[in-house]
Amino acid sequence: MTYKEFLELLEELQLDLDSASEALDLEISDIEAWEEEEEIPKSAEKWIKKEKVEFATLNNTNEDEDFEDEEDENLDDDDDLDLPVEEEEEEEK
Repeated sequence: MTYKEFLELLEELQLDLDSASEALDLEISDIEAWEEEEEIPKSAEKWIKKEKVEFATLNNTNEDEDFEDEEDENLDDDDDLDLPVEEEEEEEK
């Protein structure tokens, strides 16, 4: 992975060099020096790929799950309804 690809992934993941520096326990200047290299260190590549997987997992939405949540919310709204069903049954007896 090149330095440019690394920067693009950081941007995609909404991270910056400060975040990478902290996670990799390196100075920002050390990371910026990778621009002169053909590839970034394997440890950095492994870290950014792991971050990408975690980011995708956190942002993965399932419309069916959202739909179930909406149904649950609608059930709470039924509490406000005034239904005299029980009273009518008692009167019929």
